[in-house]
Amino acid sequence: MNRTIKFRGKSIYGEDWLYGSLVKIEKNRYAVIPPLNNIEIGKSIGMYEVYPETVGQFTGLLDKNGKEIYEGDIVEWLFFSHGCYGEQEHYLKGCIEWHQGGFIFNVTENDSENAGFYAISDLNTDTESDVKILGNIYDNPYLIKEE
Repeated sequence: MNRTIKFRGKSIYGEDWLYGSLVKIEKNRYAVIPPLNNIEIGKSIGMYEVYPETVGQFTGLLDKNGKEIYEGDIVEWLFFSHGCYGEQEHYLKGCIEWHQGGFIFNVTENDSENAGFYAISDLNTDTESDVKILGNIYDNPYLIKEE
């Protein structure tokens, strides 16, 4: 298996995002544990607890700045469409979501004729250099708010 499986979640002890393996502590309580060699001496698993609603999985893709794309990220994608007038460029904004066993790019812009779901693999069609992370739905919900 060649894909990286990791998660992120927002710490219940502050505004920090934690990255690593997902551990279920008990019902509705989760921790995101960094690789063991990155854990500070004296810290316990409880200190890595995250808000469950903020947990998101890494998609395996990077944006044009080399930043990892996670479930819950809001991204802008340079989309090319072919029509009567030739190839046209559109910037689509949407959220990365988990849907029916896979990641999707959900374009929620009401005025966009391209609104709807796209397979996450579509973001990688012309190279990932056309994708830019704008924020995420937890820290920047206003970026994706439907107008």
